Amino acid sequence: MIKITDEMKERIDKAFEEKKYCVWITTSDEGYPDVSFRGSTFVYDDEHIAFWDRSLGQSTTNLEKNPNVCMLYYDGPSRIGWRFYGKAAVYKEGEIRQNILKRTVKAELDKDPERKGCSCASTGSAAIVGLPCCRSAR
Repeated sequence: MIKITDEMKERIDKAFEEKKYCVWITTSDEGYPDVSFRGSTFVYDDEHIAFWDRSLGQSTTNLEKNPNVCMLYYDGPSRIGWRFYGKAAVYKEGEIRQNILKRTVKAELDKDPERKGCSCASTGSAAIVGLPCCRSAR
């Protein structure tokens, strides 16, 4: 596991505002990939990344059955991109869900006024929130 750098944190946390891409890739238990842009993506701590899933769609379904994920950050004009790999967890209730909800960008939460979404995060173990960084590429 590698530590998320200050540059990574700053870029990922500003991705929505600066119109950069945070793309999450999940896979069904049958092996079919799903790719989705997640404007709610943010760095949870030095080793983890999380997002709010307001759609409760294919990504959530996949994560509940197959925890393997990849998150791609890409800034085309700067030619900077990183891939982060990890194991996911879906939090539909509880303290972790609330912590991620509180830190999600307002513009994304406004699209879920009843807050029916769930917090999705990769974990290195069941007790840790977010996406453990296994590899980064520049």
